[in-house]
Amino acid sequence: MNEALAAQRRGDTDTLVLQALVRKLVAKGVLTQDDVRSLLFDAAKQMNEVGSEQTDQAAWCMVDQDLAPAFLREG
Repeated sequence: MNEALAAQRRGDTDTLVLQALVRKLVAKGVLTQDDVRSLLFDAAKQMNEVGSEQTDQAAWCMVDQDLAPAFLREG
């Protein structure tokens, strides 16, 4: 298996494990959905999609449309 394919598979696995972990923590009451949304917002603010830090509005859109549904199984 070439390195690029192995790295992609590892990234996919890492993502799935992280999503499952977050769901378990929410189910056990360790994190609330608001806690998760806040963490996702903090991460989204750091994403450099167009060459500079995200605006709050763009970060919240990313959380609501892409990140929260993946981590909280919404929508």
